[in-house]
Amino acid sequence: MKLQSTSNRQLNTSSMSPTLFRRMLVVAILGFSAIWTIDASSGIIVSFDAAAYPICIGAFSLVFILSVATKINHQSLHFFVYFIVAGYLISSSIWHHMAANGLFSNAAQWLGLNYVIAYLFLEVKKAAPTTIIVFVVTIIGHYIAIIQYHTMADTMGVVLNIAIAHLIYIFLLWTVIKLRVKTDQVIERADTLENYAYVDLLTRVLNRRGIEKVFNELNLDSTEQKKNYAILIIDIDHFKQVNDINGHLAGDKVLSSIAGKLSRTVHPNDVLGRWGGEEFIVLTLNRTPKQVMTLAENLRTAVSNLVIDNISNITVSIGIGYSYEASSKEAVFKIADSHLYIAKQSGRNTIRTSNT
Repeated sequence: MKLQSTSNRQLNTSSMSPTLFRRMLVVAILGFSAIWTIDASSGIIVSFDAAAYPICIGAFSLVFILSVATKINHQSLHFFVYFIVAGYLISSSIWHHMAANGLFSNAAQWLGLNYVIAYLFLEVKKAAPTTIIVFVVTIIGHYIAIIQYHTMADTMGVVLNIAIAHLIYIFLLWTVIKLRVKTDQVIERADTLENYAYVDLLTRVLNRRGIEKVFNELNLDSTEQKKNYAILIIDIDHFKQVNDINGHLAGDKVLSSIAGKLSRTVHPNDVLGRWGGEEFIVLTLNRTPKQVMTLAENLRTAVSNLVIDNISNITVSIGIGYSYEASSKEAVFKIADSHLYIAKQSGRNTIRTSNT
């Protein structure tokens, strides 16, 4: 178990999960179906919507099937859905602005959704150019539709009102996105700094502060739910001699190499950290004493097989304390520490517990 900083992937990708995407598709299908049914049964449906509604419903249904049954990139499906909605809203508004279909319909009021949906469905980097394209198509399409039946003054009045309103939509949405990006970047930097505070820079495992933080988060001393765990204290044998004979740079390499070997040997759910100097800590959860001894032996053997820059015969001593032996993690730690002392006094390169 290692501390991890929060990823900032959502800055470049849509944060919408596949499940949420499918739910929104279902809402779109039901929504269009309901409006189609109401308009058709009440006799107020126009010819454009009579053709557009079933096309949109069919397209949404197809995307839903593709999202479940295929491995198509969901970003591509997001684009497809977006252009279905944007295409319907733009074409509906243009159609209603034609003189024969109802002068200056309220359909234009819904066009702002194109920009809102763009930043919900699409990647941030793709949403900006997409909204610009949609804006240009909207303005040109409405201009062409209106100028055929009205004066330049009337046409420009309507088109400029649409353009100004839509530019404000785009500006406000882009401002919100920029604020979100900056906030996420600040959070990521804070998480990175926190990560450095809890990680030993030499060995890239948890430092003492990080170990204590994880121990506290696991609530090992909870009386409501008794935790089954073991603490292993691992000490490098004769490490001072390694520094004295080979130098501190070689000693640092031995520390980092042993940390790497320990990290690869423990289970991903185990907590590994450097307690200080040449001592490492492993916290392992929900293992039997036999399994803990097997883990300890694997760790001891893995280190003894290391050869680092012609430095061989590297060994470790291990002391183990079990949660059933004491009522607090501090007491379990003291038991493990006393067993480590016994292991060192017994000739090193060995493992000691209450049963050995």
